[in-house]
Amino acid sequence: MNRNEIREQQEKRGGLLRRVIPAAVIAAGALALIYLAGSFFFAGHYFWRTSINGTDVSFRSREQVREELLNPEIYYELAITGRDEMSDALTPAELGMSYVFDDTLDRFSADMSGWAWPEMFFSSFACELPRAVTYEDDALDKRLRESPFFAPENIRRPRDAEISEYEYPAGYSIIPEDPGTVLDFEKVKAAVEEALKELVESLDLREGGFYSDAEVKSDDPGLNRALEKANRYAGTEIIYRWNGEEEVIDGRLISTWLTIEGDEVNLDEEAVREYVNGLAKKHDTFGRERDFTATDGTVHRLKGSYGWWTDRAGETEALLSGIKNGERVEKEPLYFSRGYAEGPAGEDIGSSYVEIDLGRQHLYLYIDGKKILESDLVSGNVSRGYATPPGVFGLTYKERNATLTGENYTTPVKYWMPFNGNIGMHDASWRKEFGGDVYQTNGSHGCINLPEEAAETIYGYVEKGFPVVCYD
Repeated sequence: MNRNEIREQQEKRGGLLRRVIPAAVIAAGALALIYLAGSFFFAGHYFWRTSINGTDVSFRSREQVREELLNPEIYYELAITGRDEMSDALTPAELGMSYVFDDTLDRFSADMSGWAWPEMFFSSFACELPRAVTYEDDALDKRLRESPFFAPENIRRPRDAEISEYEYPAGYSIIPEDPGTVLDFEKVKAAVEEALKELVESLDLREGGFYSDAEVKSDDPGLNRALEKANRYAGTEIIYRWNGEEEVIDGRLISTWLTIEGDEVNLDEEAVREYVNGLAKKHDTFGRERDFTATDGTVHRLKGSYGWWTDRAGETEALLSGIKNGERVEKEPLYFSRGYAEGPAGEDIGSSYVEIDLGRQHLYLYIDGKKILESDLVSGNVSRGYATPPGVFGLTYKERNATLTGENYTTPVKYWMPFNGNIGMHDASWRKEFGGDVYQTNGSHGCINLPEEAAETIYGYVEKGFPVVCYD
């Protein structure tokens, strides 16, 4: 290699050094400045990845963090929530609240030298500060008593779930319980004290049994059994045809007979009995006086064992059973006696009947308003005290080829139709004369004696309950 080549290489190396050395000096200076700046910054701030009491304080001012930690007023409050969307917030200033710390924070901060800040790229830093919370008990007690939770206007006593009034046609339902807003003050205060000591930021009084509560809830088995029973009773619908008139018994009436106390449902049986008695009194015609217009146009005021007669006791028991079983039926009540036609006394005779004129000793048979037959007759012997009593009666039954017996007689007849005890209509083949004054001295023991042909015709038309009207 000649001298020129050697000189060229030396010049090249010298130029490289002249470029590298200044750059290195500049870089070193920059790093030194960054380090110094970091040392200065982290002398008063916490390193990256630093937490105190679980709170990230990275890059934050040590003095600011210390102030916040030592002064609870800066960042702490206890939010309390409860029923009816009530809420309140307790602040340290209201309670004279402060913290008592040892020197843990000072030692932790001192150990974190600003000159050692590059360590934060390789480590994390955490500190838990032991501390005690102090507050003024009287201030806490007063503040709680003045909170919305204990204001008289906000306090509502618990109310048990209960069965509603009856509504037609929906029936009964359960009115949900109201848990109310009554709090146990001492229990709340103890929970607040615990929250303050632990610096818990929220307390939900709806959990933890702080409130009084309703004893009977909507899902109470006994209450729901009572609801089912009440709705079964009130769901009854019995439509009576009572002597031609419709009487409806449904929840609107039945609900007035029910008393519901807690989970007990009682049916007032006496009220049901009175109701049946009232309907029977309204519709029964048995034994009542009635006006009867005779064939000759005269009007007779008559009584007698005829008409509609309700079996009150039997129908009361039937109705009670129907209500308890929740029946939905159309029916007639139970009767001891029925009229041949529907309607009030007089109308219940209808247009088919036997009319017996005791004064004229004459009989008429009407069917659907048409006169089918008329005949003379012989009634009870007046002179011997056997006069046939007037009145309205229903045929008891009818019988062919019967034998009539009495104190001094035994008499066979072909057509026997009793209507008033042992008094009835029948053929009297032994008689040659009917009508006139025969009955005055040679009458029957009270029966209506008829020619056989007339008795046969009548027998063919009448049936049990057929009206028989006797008048003088």
